[in-house]
Amino acid sequence: MSNSTPYLQIQHLCKSFGSFTALDDISLEIKEGEFICFLGPSGCGKTTLLRAIAGLEQQEEGRIVQAGRDVSTLPPQKRDFGIVFQSYALFPNLTVSENIAYGLTNVKMPRRERQQRVDALLEQIHLPDIGDKFPGQLSGGQQQRVALARALATEPGLLLLDEPLSALDARVRLHLRNEICTLQRKLGITTIMVTHDQDEALTMADRIVVMDHGRIAQVGTPEEIYQHPATEFVARFVGSMNLLPAEVLDRRHLMLGSKEVQVPMILPVCDQGTLGFRPESARLQAAPFGLNRDDNLVFQTRLEQVHFMGAFVRLEMMLDQELPPLHVDMPLEQMHSQQPAVGEWLWLSVPREALKFYPAEQSSSGTLGARDMGAGMRMDVAAMQVAGA
Repeated sequence: MSNSTPYLQIQHLCKSFGSFTALDDISLEIKEGEFICFLGPSGCGKTTLLRAIAGLEQQEEGRIVQAGRDVSTLPPQKRDFGIVFQSYALFPNLTVSENIAYGLTNVKMPRRERQQRVDALLEQIHLPDIGDKFPGQLSGGQQQRVALARALATEPGLLLLDEPLSALDARVRLHLRNEICTLQRKLGITTIMVTHDQDEALTMADRIVVMDHGRIAQVGTPEEIYQHPATEFVARFVGSMNLLPAEVLDRRHLMLGSKEVQVPMILPVCDQGTLGFRPESARLQAAPFGLNRDDNLVFQTRLEQVHFMGAFVRLEMMLDQELPPLHVDMPLEQMHSQQPAVGEWLWLSVPREALKFYPAEQSSSGTLGARDMGAGMRMDVAAMQVAGA
């Protein structure tokens, strides 16, 4: 297969359950060897999409092409994938070795070759001595590793992971997250993982597909998704984001609550919207000296609360009683040197490149089709600068 040809092509997939639309015209291309995460809240369609790729759910419209072969109507056993479920789905009456070898037995692999393959997989998951144990004798983390080995046993072209770590405790989840990434990159297997955990998606994926209400809200690298959220929904769902309802006065001025502020960007033509920025992008100082309002959003806020977060502190600031509190993340060293006091009025600045503005008529739906991505739904700073050129 040519490097320019996607390994997996999903074209205009639609799926409903009664009056509920689970997948609404989903189109997506995945390269060979990519690690993709489907990310979104419960009910957004991410698991339904994974199951449609596996043939466990039949779409009503659309095509799925894998490695140049149309698998749209093929049953699961005729498709080339391995799958790991949240519940592990191991056979309790079979040993670990028998569980891993289950698919190999079905394809009539010779016994000696089958055992060699099982032993190699047990080594790869760092559990070489548990082949004779039963699933009930293993911890949750060990069971999940065995489920992963079973999925990889037949050397599938595609690995599907349905929230594989959500049932594990935090420490085991973090360890297995690293192991899965290492193994996936070593094998070079195309992998799709469903998760509602943004930290998992940001740390594991080559690209993230953010979903909402059966549609794709944004596709991009973890850095792109975090730094340039395409919609207000993505901004709210991925990471922490200050989002302030705003009234547009003109192309350079907003009303935030009862406060008029100048913004260092050209605003789109609209009446209302939402101004957003990440807590770590804001800076605080006692006086406004040296702050260029052509390059920074600048306004005065009052410190309400200080929350210790470990490596940093989160300051809760109040701009206006009509607005939600603002969060500013400050390194501990800076906190110790500045020593801001609760009740103190401070000047907050946010650089132009860290600001996002979502027009109300576009942000209200919170979703967007993948093929509409370039049609202007995202009003990031670069687009605003072009608009004002």
